[in-house]
Amino acid sequence: MKLAVAIIHGIGNQQDAKDAEGQHAFAQGLIRGLRKRLDVEAADIAFQSLYWANVLDKRELAYLEKLEQEPVRWRWMRRLVTLFLGDASGYRKVSQAYDTTYEQVHQSVRNGLNALRAKVGPNTPLVVLAHSLGGHIISNYIWDQQKLNTTPSCPRDSFLAMETLACLVTFGCNIPLFTFAYDPVQPIRFPGHCLDERLARSARWLNVYAPADLLGYPLRPVQGYAAVVHEDRPMAVGSWFHRHTPLSHLEYWNDARFQDYLARHLRELLRACTGPSTEPEPAQPGLPSTLGVQSSTA
Repeated sequence: MKLAVAIIHGIGNQQDAKDAEGQHAFAQGLIRGLRKRLDVEAADIAFQSLYWANVLDKRELAYLEKLEQEPVRWRWMRRLVTLFLGDASGYRKVSQAYDTTYEQVHQSVRNGLNALRAKVGPNTPLVVLAHSLGGHIISNYIWDQQKLNTTPSCPRDSFLAMETLACLVTFGCNIPLFTFAYDPVQPIRFPGHCLDERLARSARWLNVYAPADLLGYPLRPVQGYAAVVHEDRPMAVGSWFHRHTPLSHLEYWNDARFQDYLARHLRELLRACTGPSTEPEPAQPGLPSTLGVQSSTA
């Protein structure tokens, strides 16, 4: 495999259902669309969904079930607010203990990245496609890894250390809402420092937001982000009705224009993939799984 693509979901109630390939339901349509557009080139890409919703879903749904006995109105709206804002408020670092929700979510991300690593070599360029709160989560995860990689030398497994990160695509991203508590704001280091020169030149952080998406924001206006985010791309997504409403927040996944945009950039990265083979190494039982101890400012 020349390229690895990890896909992480955002807020909302996500099904813990997988297809025969092991991909979660939220990512299946996007993966199919990208493979169709890339055609034979898709054989050079390993895909993997990163699923974390089960950490918070049980707590949120249990509360909603109890709420059925209370005389509240606008129940459908309360359900949306609970599932959406519950994820955003629940995912935060409340202590240094390793059993916090923050660490549980990151462990779910780590499990998905380990599954992807099993398909590729330790130096394979990594692409992360991150929706909504998933952009904030993966930013924090990368931040924590970078705090462990304090020297410019490459770790034993550069892939798991996030030092082969060659492309980050955030869409419907709300990172700016999490930056106001910090002054100054410091984004993650991008790209990873274990890419060869050609891939480093091709590396891009791309941010896509639908103009009507109330949860999707440009990133470059945030202090420090213009230095690492290559592009803020406004893009109407979804059906004619949805693209003009806040419902567009959920429409990126199966939108043809968005999939064309992603496929074009994946193709460019594939062309930049040169050098020795990045075929998988034999499985390494007990790969180290270090936990970050500092939250990102994004």
